[in-house]
Parts: sequence; C-alpha cells; structure tokens
Amino acid sequence: MDMKAFQLYMTFLILLMGLASQAQQETRHIRQGNRYYDDAEYKKAEIEYIKSTESNKTAPKGIYNLGDALYMQNNYTQASAAFDTLRTFKLDDETRAKTYYNLGNSLLKVGIDSTQLAGQVLPQSIEAYKNSLRLNPGDADAKYNLAYAQKLLQQNQQQQQQQQQKQENKDQQKQDQQKQDQQQQQKDQQQQQNQDQQKNEDMADQNQQQQQQQQSQPQQISKEDAERILEALKNDEKQTLEKLKEAQIQTVRVVKSEKDW
Repeated sequence: MDMKAFQLYMTFLILLMGLASQAQQETRHIRQGNRYYDDAEYKKAEIEYIKSTESNKTAPKGIYNLGDALYMQNNYTQASAAFDTLRTFKLDDETRAKTYYNLGNSLLKVGIDSTQLAGQVLPQSIEAYKNSLRLNPGDADAKYNLAYAQKLLQQNQQQQQQQQQKQENKDQQKQDQQKQDQQQQQKDQQQQQNQDQQKNEDMADQNQQQQQQQQSQPQQISKEDAERILEALKNDEKQTLEKLKEAQIQTVRVVKSEKDW
C-alpha cells in the first residue's frame, strides 16, 4: 500500500470512529431521555433529547422523542415544530404516519388553547390527520381526531361569522348614532340661529321704539342748563321792552298848547 492510499484509509477510519462515537453519544442520551420520560420527568427528558440531536442533527429519533416530551409539557407549539421538522427526513411509512398523527394532535391542542389561532392551525391539523390516514388508513384514533378537528373548525368558523356579524351590527349602530347626532347638532344650530335672529329683531324693534319715545318726549335738561335758558330769556325780554319803550317815545306827537281866550 502506497503512502497516499494509506492516508486515505486512515482518514476514512477516523471518520468512521467519529461517527461511531457520535452514534454512541446519541444512543446514550436517547436512552437516558427515555428513562426520564417513563418516570414522567419530561423536562429532563427534553434536555437529553436535545443533547442527542446535538450529537447527530440528522437523527430523527431524538427529534421525534423531543416532540413527545414537549407535548407532555403542554408546549404544543414547540412540539408541532419538532414533528413538522421530521417531514423533511427519510422515514418509513409507519414512523411517518405516527409523525403526522402527533403533528395533528399538537396543532389541535394549539387550536383548542387559542381561539385566535384556531382558524389558522385547525386546517393544518386536519391535513396532518389526512396525511397520517393516507399512510395508515386503519388508524381509528386518527379518524376520530380528524372528525373532531373538523367539527371544531366548523364551530370556529360559525363563531367568527357571528362575531363578524355582531361587529358589523355594532358598526352600523355606531354610524346610525353618529348620523342622528349630526342631524341633532344641525337642528340645534339652526334653532340657535333662529333664536339669535329673533333676538336681534327684538332688539332692533326695542331700539326703534326707544328712539320714537325719545323723539315724542321733551328732552330732559339739567338744572344748570335750565337756569341759563331762563337767564337768557330774561335778558332777551328786558332788551325787547327797552326797544319797545324807545319806539314809543319816538312816535309820540308833540302838541302845542293853545292859548286861552
């Protein structure tokens, strides 16, 4: 054997030893995880299954068991993610059927726990059960769960329709109320404008009446003004008398006295 061939042989041998070591670590963690799982210590089992996938990321058994451990801890979203990952792996029909069944169960639990997500995950759960039955048509549990998921989806759709109709009615009532409020506001504004116009007209009539009354009544004067007017009248009267007196003097005829016989 030449040197080059020997080097290739050694590289291949080291690779096999590494793979064997990884397989041993994977098997050890899975077995430990199974012991924890059987003792209902699901969190510890989860940790061991994760370690097994770190040793061999392409090993489906560790991922499958991880999904089971997560499911038993009610971590249904993470469990469904684990089972969904296995769809890309090369599995035998029996294991693939079980994987789809577990995926359907996990998604079904998510839909039950969250009504908001039900409309999204329940159709996925139904499809997973159908895929499981395509591989294993005689699975009674898959048939029962499929029917149950379909019933839940129908109920969810009916609830959504009722909620949508209720919301539409609520929105319509709100629009009607807004319209009524707007009409009432316009009516109030028109009424206020009419009141303001009537008030202005009443004030104009009142002002006109006051002006007419002021014109028909003698103007009130102060005491000082009255005294000044009286004084002026006295002065005018005195001057007038003096002028008349002067005029009378000028018009008196001078009569010469006659002598007696």
